[in-house]
Amino acid sequence: MAKRTAIIDIGSNSISLVIYEKSSRYAFHLIEKIRSKVRIGEGAYANNGNLSEKAMQRAYDTLEDFLSVTKSLSCRKILIVATSALRDAPNKKLFLTRVSKGLGLNIRVIDGKKEAYLGGVAALNLLPKIENATTIDIGGGSTELASIKNGKVVDTISINLGTVRIKELFFDKKENFSKVEDYITKQLSCIPKSFFNSKIVGIGGTIRALSSSILKDTNYPIDSLHAFKYKYNKHKDFIEKIAKSEVLKLKDTSLDRSRYDTIREGSSIFFMICEELGAKSVITSKAGVREGVYLSDILRNSNHKFPHNFNISIKNLIDRFAIYNKNIPQIQRDALAIYESVYHLFDKKRVYKEELLMASKLLLIFRRLNIYSNSDMSFGFLVENLNFAFSHKQKILISLILKYTFKKDIDEKEIKRFKKLLPSAEVMQWLSFILSLTACINKNKKLQKIEVEFKDNSLFIKSEKISFLCQEGIKKLKKPFPFTVKYD
Repeated sequence: MAKRTAIIDIGSNSISLVIYEKSSRYAFHLIEKIRSKVRIGEGAYANNGNLSEKAMQRAYDTLEDFLSVTKSLSCRKILIVATSALRDAPNKKLFLTRVSKGLGLNIRVIDGKKEAYLGGVAALNLLPKIENATTIDIGGGSTELASIKNGKVVDTISINLGTVRIKELFFDKKENFSKVEDYITKQLSCIPKSFFNSKIVGIGGTIRALSSSILKDTNYPIDSLHAFKYKYNKHKDFIEKIAKSEVLKLKDTSLDRSRYDTIREGSSIFFMICEELGAKSVITSKAGVREGVYLSDILRNSNHKFPHNFNISIKNLIDRFAIYNKNIPQIQRDALAIYESVYHLFDKKRVYKEELLMASKLLLIFRRLNIYSNSDMSFGFLVENLNFAFSHKQKILISLILKYTFKKDIDEKEIKRFKKLLPSAEVMQWLSFILSLTACINKNKKLQKIEVEFKDNSLFIKSEKISFLCQEGIKKLKKPFPFTVKYD
């Protein structure tokens, strides 16, 4: 498998390039991302689907530039897919041949069902665990839906509803909005009942733009779109308002200006599909077709799913930043042993065990990032990099307890800032204490088994030898309440 792989996605509205670098068999990270608003489908939907010469030249020039980027970054593999605009174009062979002969690039034109499947693959692997949901991916020429049942993509469908298509057929002609609604309603009649679902995964630029605006308007504690979740009924009036708004009034909203040209069209589609499917909650995905293409390639021998209990964010951080890899299992065992001895004091239902163990895997990495005691920067870095397969609650909790492991004192203002996403201060104190004690035990990097027991208001630690560094560190630990730590 090539260490660096470039994925190029040719959509109706834009052409995007992403480059991923592998750090191990399944783990990877993004090293380059470029998007060009080429509008290859411009004018096509009012011209029987045919691509214009100007649009094809813009796309060719962009691909030529992208090819230069991939060469400079030594990409060994380039995967190019094209969606609605090209698959609908009667003259697509003209463009495909020109690119093949002129640039040596082979474009794979995928059908709508495949496009929907790729979006589903990205959602299943890169969002927090999904059992049942329907993905909605709104593009320039079409909208794709994937039905997910029991953690698998079981069906897909493509509908001739896209932002550029709706724009050219109705909005550019200043048609009455009722005609837009009639057209969309007619297209939606083909959606089988099996796709109806209260849980929606939103993919694509329109949904990201809407989610970003909702995130800002609700004073959400972190600026992170991937895995951002909201209740549909609470914000559907806003989505419908955007759909029916005049362009000049969009400036009164928090929407990204770069989306003004197609946001009304996309909002119309999204609103009416959500109403049709009976949506109650929406989770935003920044991963879509491009990520689906890459995942389908690296996971081709595992049914397009990561192995059980594999977390790409954790694994990638370990691959890139861990120095003492062999110590990580020992650290995790020690953290678990301490947790098992005290969980009855603060986490009787074992709600936070998983997050604690994931944080323990990153203990040495956070220590390395925090080597000059800049815990705020280290915290921000983790929040950004614990992006895939984590909910916002999980990544904030993991990042904060690691921060407080080395910072010692819990910042009450910070806890208040993230209150929507965090457990009680007591739970935070216990989790950071467990990690702090784990860090003390492993200060000399020696691999040795420990036994831990809490009784008579004392925490007993037994080991072959408790190092001086550990003894020194234990004296400085801030405990959740007064008790004694004893060791022999």
